[in-house]
Amino acid sequence: MSPVAHAGVSTLVALAAGETWGPAAAVAAFAGGTVIDVDHFLDWRWNRMGRFTVRRFVSRCMQFRLPRFYLVAHAGEWIVPFLLWAWLDATSPLVKGFAAGLLSHACMDLLGNGLRLPAYLLTYRWWHGFDSRRLVSRLPAGGVAWWGSERAWRLGRREPVRSRQAPGPVRVQA
Repeated sequence: MSPVAHAGVSTLVALAAGETWGPAAAVAAFAGGTVIDVDHFLDWRWNRMGRFTVRRFVSRCMQFRLPRFYLVAHAGEWIVPFLLWAWLDATSPLVKGFAAGLLSHACMDLLGNGLRLPAYLLTYRWWHGFDSRRLVSRLPAGGVAWWGSERAWRLGRREPVRSRQAPGPVRVQA
């Protein structure tokens, strides 16, 4: 899911949290919906993707060009217990706001990233060697646009660029 989409949805969740639990919860909700993505920077580094620029970083991630997904902050092993605690026991508006933002982020990722459901567990990713091709069930549009097809991505070879417009019928004037 794109950073812009996460920021947009997090803004809406923050507004709702602010109305429900106060301004501090609004700030916490926005943080909960966006800060979790800091682990993508670790993935960039651990995958040795080269010189970092924001443009390269966003495009490579959206195109599914990282061979390994570590995503330590996106681990269900800590997210699920935190959400349960926040909704069942926490009284702090900050905790509730952060949890609301985190939940919105997780839902967006579940719907838009094409990962297998168990791939949101760090232990599952570890068991499969963090290999992105073993963790993704459906390559999202950004990946297909870069690779050409899901098959090409699974093979690790980009399809050659073909003409996007098929030739039309030949018309002969009499």
